[in-house]
Amino acid sequence: MGGFGMVVGEGLCYPPLDLMYVAASLGQAGHKVTLIDAEADGTSPDEVLERVAAFAPEVVGLATSSATIRLDLELGDRIKRARPETLVFVTGSQGSKIPDMAMGSSAIDAVVRGEPELTVAAMLEQLVLGQDPLAVDGLSVRRGDEVLHNPNRPLLKGDALDALPFPSRDLLPNERYCIPTMEGPIQAVQSSRGCPINCTYCGYVVAQGVLWRGRSAANVFAELREIVEQHGVTNVVFRDPLFAHDQQRVLELCDLLSAADLGLKWQCETAIKTLNDDMLRRMAAAGCMSVSFGVESGNAELQKKYSRGKIKDHDHAKVVVDACRRHGIGTRGFFMIGFPEETPEMAAETIALAVYLDPDTVQFTAVTPYPDTQLYKQSMASRGDEEFDFSQFTGTTPVGVAQVMSGAQVSRLLRRAYRRFYLRPSRVWRELKRPQLLLQRLRRYMGLMHTVDEAV
Repeated sequence: MGGFGMVVGEGLCYPPLDLMYVAASLGQAGHKVTLIDAEADGTSPDEVLERVAAFAPEVVGLATSSATIRLDLELGDRIKRARPETLVFVTGSQGSKIPDMAMGSSAIDAVVRGEPELTVAAMLEQLVLGQDPLAVDGLSVRRGDEVLHNPNRPLLKGDALDALPFPSRDLLPNERYCIPTMEGPIQAVQSSRGCPINCTYCGYVVAQGVLWRGRSAANVFAELREIVEQHGVTNVVFRDPLFAHDQQRVLELCDLLSAADLGLKWQCETAIKTLNDDMLRRMAAAGCMSVSFGVESGNAELQKKYSRGKIKDHDHAKVVVDACRRHGIGTRGFFMIGFPEETPEMAAETIALAVYLDPDTVQFTAVTPYPDTQLYKQSMASRGDEEFDFSQFTGTTPVGVAQVMSGAQVSRLLRRAYRRFYLRPSRVWRELKRPQLLLQRLRRYMGLMHTVDEAV
């Protein structure tokens, strides 16, 4: 969700790429760095505090997400109370887009806005020089009782992305990162940033910008080779919001992978309209196992208004999904229910489109207005001063965006969508062949049932 996060099943755990990039940039500058992934390690807040005390750092940074922002800030406060002399900051899309809330409800020293690598490196450079580490661009900082916002830091472009050191994977438990559709450990790679489609609800756009910025195929390939040869991981998930925007770059990368024969299997996310049969054939030959794509709504009005027409039309989308299956590439479709003016009949169009496209996996989520998105601003305009409860930003919990339907209706439709898609006779037979995935989907469905009970 562009770094805002969502609640996921137990079979999915991604490495924290933002923190890994920051750690790599600091390590390159000569700083001693450690990383704690409490989610992957199952580490409690008390244990985190013990590990921080043992490392005795001058600076501590914490990643934030929407659903966990209050817990993240609480941990930051505990670190600050235990080590008043330590500079404590938070990064991540949630804190970045509502820095006043983050600073106003905690004792942390700073919020890193936008891309964190150069901002955090500049903070520590100033610290080493004996200068003010809070006087650099890209920060919101505490000055006495005031919260001040330093100028924005420009987004990294072109060669600047290639110049970043590869994420510090040696500092984390690589064997614990996994997704349900791949056997064995996985690693995440970000080969590009930004998305010009500019969907009104998209966390990636507010986190990474509308301008698409891609690393070179050679640079991406070098990272993939390092993952295989130095870390022994042969499964990769690309975390780009629009992986195939530059089709020539994708083909160059595929050629490099095919020639090297690393035994790498990979997945990506992109828009359906960026794919064609020849590209899919070459992606499959280079190890692509699955493609995820956002469809979001089957209603033409909602598709145009909120998703910016990210699919050409229903039939073209079906051609692409079928081409993926023909080339042995799995498909995962994302769909949303609960737009402001959406009716049950419009939602039924979305469910029908999911059935028509018939991807291998679907994900139905409640429309969620992540901070600073156009949908968030639209929703806040109708709410007055009433802020959202970010702890409810789980991806499956209706949070009050829908104006025609109630939260309970949205939840029931999400349940109906999963039943309609997966309980078709042809699908039941396919799902029984993958019992582990079936069990995880049943758990997700039971979670939706709990959501409905809460909404009622």
